[in-house]
Amino acid sequence: MKKLTMLVASVMLFAICLPVIAQEFPDVPPDHWAYDAVQDLAEKGVIQGYPDGLFQGKRAMTRYEFAEALSKAIPVIAEMVSTGPTGPTGDFATKAEVDALSQRVKALEDRPVPPGQVTKEEVDALRKLVDEFRDELAAVGVDVEAVRRDIAALSDRVTALENEVQRVKLTGGVNLIARGEVLNSGTAFDRDLRALATTSPPGEQSHILANSTVFTDWDFDLTARVSDEAKLKASINAGDYSTFAIGTVDDFTLWSLYMDGAVKLGPLGTANVMVGRFPFQLTPLTLKFVDPDSYACVSRLDDGNFVLDGGAATFGFGKLSLTAFMAKADPIADLISPDLMLSGAASEVAQIGGARLVIGTGFAGNLGLTWYSAGLVSALGTTSVFGADLNTSFGNLGLSAEWAQCEPSDALETAEPPTGYDNTAWNAKLSYQMGNLSIAGGFTTVESNYYAPGYWSRNGAAVNLRNVQGPTASLNYVLGSNLSLSADAQFLEPDDDTAAVTGRTATNQSAVVSGSGLDKITSWKAGLKYGLGAASTIDLGYEQVSWEPITGADAKEKYISIGIGHSLNANASLKLMYQIVEYEAGAINPYPGLSADSRGGVGYAQFQLKY
Repeated sequence: MKKLTMLVASVMLFAICLPVIAQEFPDVPPDHWAYDAVQDLAEKGVIQGYPDGLFQGKRAMTRYEFAEALSKAIPVIAEMVSTGPTGPTGDFATKAEVDALSQRVKALEDRPVPPGQVTKEEVDALRKLVDEFRDELAAVGVDVEAVRRDIAALSDRVTALENEVQRVKLTGGVNLIARGEVLNSGTAFDRDLRALATTSPPGEQSHILANSTVFTDWDFDLTARVSDEAKLKASINAGDYSTFAIGTVDDFTLWSLYMDGAVKLGPLGTANVMVGRFPFQLTPLTLKFVDPDSYACVSRLDDGNFVLDGGAATFGFGKLSLTAFMAKADPIADLISPDLMLSGAASEVAQIGGARLVIGTGFAGNLGLTWYSAGLVSALGTTSVFGADLNTSFGNLGLSAEWAQCEPSDALETAEPPTGYDNTAWNAKLSYQMGNLSIAGGFTTVESNYYAPGYWSRNGAAVNLRNVQGPTASLNYVLGSNLSLSADAQFLEPDDDTAAVTGRTATNQSAVVSGSGLDKITSWKAGLKYGLGAASTIDLGYEQVSWEPITGADAKEKYISIGIGHSLNANASLKLMYQIVEYEAGAINPYPGLSADSRGGVGYAQFQLKY
């Protein structure tokens, strides 16, 4: 219990009387639950007991007796005010101010009631007590107005000290990730198209423990308040998981470092500005990072943010929000993946600059307009991406849609295919919520020459398919307090029969998914989640993608999963998962290295701690 709380609570609970020398009370033995509180107040001179030497804790006090005790506590408060720390004098604390503050706090640590242990809420409670007993305090000779001024001064000093403590905040997380692999037959790949291990004793199948690796991933996130309007944010990543997931070569990386805060820009008003190495994304069709690992949950890689070096400023004008940005791709290896590719040639984005306008609409919706120009690493000039997106609702109905188009430079237009430069993508979805049931249906089209660093689709191991169109559907149903069902389906076919369906993988830009002569791609998945009490869940999942050629047998990829999640406490969790991977070869095999039936398995265990 904080000492001021003890003071106020004890004064309210125990009888107070005439001043005598602090003493032991016979009716409050050392094993009594209130012994320490009573002695603490007696040593401060706040309570002294009755003339007969007893405390008489069971006797009800009068308002005047309470006021008498409160008046004796006031000098303690006044002493806090006269000796408490003052905090920094400006937006940035000087070294002398910090040293002085540290010395004062250290000197006060041995005092009966150090100001560092007083909270704003406790000071507010004391102010209410003084207001409630102002008449009784005046009757015993207390200058109530002076006490109010002292409490106000103490409140200011406590606020300054709390702000100083909150000036720097360290958060982060630790992930211990164990991955095991099993190869049963053929040349098997997991859902991210990573080849499964083949290490095994002669004549025996591979074993999950024999083909296992443990990865570490540490995030240290620092937020420092440099002024009332601005914060410095930094994120440092350590461990070998990033090397596995995205191919970085360093085990210790400055992931981000940027200033985030409000800046006055004269006639333009006030803008929220990010400057430095900062996380950034726009929309799925225009700019979004691809999750490189389907199995582990690491927010730094799952949130869709790229890491860019530069700046972004957001202005607010009523229902309008305008964000302007200019940056270069971060030098961390592979963080610019997925690369911006045009005319069938891979070309990484070197610089990017543009703007996004968000307009608030009726029905709790918004309309977004996006444009940016990207300079390419190779000598191919620049390309531009335009986009528009809408999200709104009408009661139980929801509508979401996005359209985008890429415009190549003159140098790239020389590679225009005979059918025209098919460089547009769009999708629309209508959803309906009815009690525990949520259903949605939509349509998507991505033309063969639409290239942008986005993350708009995933079908098994294939990411961002192009030259596809078709309907989509989803369902979510809560069957009970502990059971829920989810399902998704896509029924795609080539948008242009003269061009091949192409895409990429999550982990390797050079591993291009390709299929010529395809008739349909049918992709569907379903999941069942069951809660085992408040802290544990079981997940069952099945996913299948069928690549159906015009003639010949279908190629099929199947993923059968079981997972268990357990929350140890608010900051720690454990996840276990095993997935069976099967591939059936067909007349068309879209993945490099897969031309025969194969089967394998992937196991994951992840312990996550947040602090």
